[in-house]
Amino acid sequence: MKLRNSLRAVAAAGLVLGAVAVSAGSASAAAKDGWLTSGELGLFCYQNQGNSVFDLYTSEGDFQDDYFKGSQSCAGHTTNDYTESFSNRDSYTWDVYTNAFGGGNGGYLSANTKGNLSATFTNSISSAYIR
Repeated sequence: MKLRNSLRAVAAAGLVLGAVAVSAGSASAAAKDGWLTSGELGLFCYQNQGNSVFDLYTSEGDFQDDYFKGSQSCAGHTTNDYTESFSNRDSYTWDVYTNAFGGGNGGYLSANTKGNLSATFTNSISSAYIR
């Protein structure tokens, strides 16, 4: 009887740990998958949120190794210096910069907004940080 109760406790602990691992993994896996969801900043290669999207869930200091996802014409292009519009579906403001690691000109994209980038930032964004 004692062994049975011990096994039940171990099994219950395993289920709890398994549930935590599954829920923790899904939030982080959503970023950079080509699907803009709530809580993410989306950068688009064309104006008016057109074509492929680069979706960020956490800050990114250098876009050099990041690419648009999907099957549209921008897919496979690096997002570094190749962005014309945005959609901030996050509840936080994001700071964007024209050079990697917060260098160059800086600006911000307010929470829950979308639009085309100004001339300063069109095809120039190289890093983004959650404020």
